[in-house]
Amino acid sequence: MTTTERPALAKAPATAAAMAGAAKALLAEIGSDSRLAFEFGNEQQFEWDYRPHVRAGVPLLDMSANGRRAAMHLVEVSVGIRANEKATSIMSLESTLADHEALDGTGVSGRPRDPSRYYFVIYGDPGGSAPWGWQVDGHHVSLNYTVVDNEYVAVTPTFFGANPAVSLHGENAGFRALPEEEDVARDLLYSLSDDQRKIALQNPVAPPDIISDSNARVMPGDPIGINLSALDDPQRDGFVELIHVYVDRMTDEIAANQWKRIEGDGLDTIKFAWKGGPDVGDGHYYAVQGPRFLIEYDNTQNDANHIHSVWRDYISDWGDDMLGRHYSDASSDHGHGD
Repeated sequence: MTTTERPALAKAPATAAAMAGAAKALLAEIGSDSRLAFEFGNEQQFEWDYRPHVRAGVPLLDMSANGRRAAMHLVEVSVGIRANEKATSIMSLESTLADHEALDGTGVSGRPRDPSRYYFVIYGDPGGSAPWGWQVDGHHVSLNYTVVDNEYVAVTPTFFGANPAVSLHGENAGFRALPEEEDVARDLLYSLSDDQRKIALQNPVAPPDIISDSNARVMPGDPIGINLSALDDPQRDGFVELIHVYVDRMTDEIAANQWKRIEGDGLDTIKFAWKGGPDVGDGHYYAVQGPRFLIEYDNTQNDANHIHSVWRDYISDWGDDMLGRHYSDASSDHGHGD
């Protein structure tokens, strides 16, 4: 397969170029730190987690002011305006969480809440001829990008969480970093008839967390829930809106291509499943599963005030499909040259 035969819906050249420029700027600021840059394909590239712990990379904590600005600019050009606000809000929630834990006595010794404990790593040479990627990983934010041939971009796993989901104290009382993730899904559930809800509502008890956890890769399970094809037009619109909540976490260029890919794979067999209570304040979980993607959301911890949400791609997590084609092309080209 030649490069020109690759699916056009993986192309995002403007985003790839912006990311390469921002990654180079970050390297120029803090490239002397040996924790920042690694060879592409290093096994740690596939390690990610949304729980608080020390991980690979350089945290914002150890960067200069210019370094922090460069790091956050890399986030901004990679996710676009909509999701950049979510990402920065989630990071700032670490300070809010520290206040909450101090007030209710739930803090854990040795587990600091700090909006500067987000770790950045660059794999490979940004903008070079070989594949490269980058990652930011920390409590409730994990973004993982792979760029192939300077125009094909993979964006999953993508994780956003929020603790607290709703701020309860202080000047930020009432603030929600991820309102659409909960509200749009609950509106869809409420729109279902009793018979439809019997299909969608899989269990009155929600699992304690997203089922896919922080696994490097996920495999399709048996799809559960109600098909989009079983919904009427307003319900279908609500289902589509929910998928867009996750797809639109990316730049306009990537989001448009991802949606075209989802449409091309067929909407009718995408399933929506809900577990747990239906009402605000109930512990709850939902999943959206299509032919090649999985969305999971869970809000059960801390009295159902603690969100985890993830978007995975069975085929293109870490750019697996694009890399396979890239290396196949390289091998084929080499063979023709002998």
